[in-house]
Amino acid sequence: MARLSMSAICVLIFIGDIAKGDNNFLTGANDIIAVVDEDGDIKASPFNVQFGKKDIWLPRSGHVVSLEVNEKDVPVGMVLDNEGQAYFPTLKSDGSSNRQYRFWSALLGMGNPSPKHRTNSATSSQLSRFGLQMGPNPILYRVTTSSGSIVTTSAVIHLMNNTAKLVVSDIDGTVTRSNIRGMILPALGLSDWKHNGVVELYRKIANQGYQIVYLTNRAIGQSDMTREYIYSLAETPYEMPRGPVLLQVESLLGAFQTEVIKGQPEVNKIAALSRVKGLFPENPFFSGFGNKAWDILAYKALNIDPDMIFSVGEDSILISEGTRIFTNYTDLMERVSIMYPLLNL
Repeated sequence: MARLSMSAICVLIFIGDIAKGDNNFLTGANDIIAVVDEDGDIKASPFNVQFGKKDIWLPRSGHVVSLEVNEKDVPVGMVLDNEGQAYFPTLKSDGSSNRQYRFWSALLGMGNPSPKHRTNSATSSQLSRFGLQMGPNPILYRVTTSSGSIVTTSAVIHLMNNTAKLVVSDIDGTVTRSNIRGMILPALGLSDWKHNGVVELYRKIANQGYQIVYLTNRAIGQSDMTREYIYSLAETPYEMPRGPVLLQVESLLGAFQTEVIKGQPEVNKIAALSRVKGLFPENPFFSGFGNKAWDILAYKALNIDPDMIFSVGEDSILISEGTRIFTNYTDLMERVSIMYPLLNL
């Protein structure tokens, strides 16, 4: 059979992607919540990682993903599927991977294992090899493509005790003052489109011992931009507290459809928060901030006390879901020690 030209191969790749509905263009990764129990065993939320076509134009299925935690290589590997999403193979008991990339299998869509042979959840045995320390642990995902280029993306593993209490916050329309403008303006360098007082309030809640979790329906390919935006926010002398940033595991187009067109992002949010809740012996969620009815619905589905669920208006007025009392960031800051009692750390 005659050798195909590179242009012909590119056409085949393009046609294959269209047929599969693969529009994952950007690369990114969710942060991970890891929980250690009294016996030292660790459980973690899913390792959601995506390498987009912008960085790996070759068929991505079968590429091996190496992991580096706290700047040290770990003996645990992942593999990419046809859509560039990473998974842990379940066939090897030691959690490592010695797979080799095969171009034609990937191109023809034959590189994906059956669902029972893959997972995005690390086992306690695998997590024990990561060398995790309490608090934030940087993780680097690295792929060496068949053409020799190296592509990376990063996230943070947040290790906490199983007695931790979480305060979950939406981002667009809750930290920012508008859903759509909150997505677009930071990308244009306009990072001050936020509610005045939100940084000081969240910092004071964190100082009481609560872990802030940022939950958004932005696509996972926007992870770097979203973290940079969140952590760039400041209200002298306060800075936004660090915490897990959890994004939607689908393409930018799919995330926009879910958030703006379909208007049903509560399904994804409930699923993500339920996975986190399952890591703890008791419900870890203490409070929630959102700006849409679906945010409130998701928080109520997680059995958060309605009095501690706050709906945020574009005018920075907050309403308690339980009491229906109107309040604002200044009032909450004055009462933070009462509403968020100091935890024993």
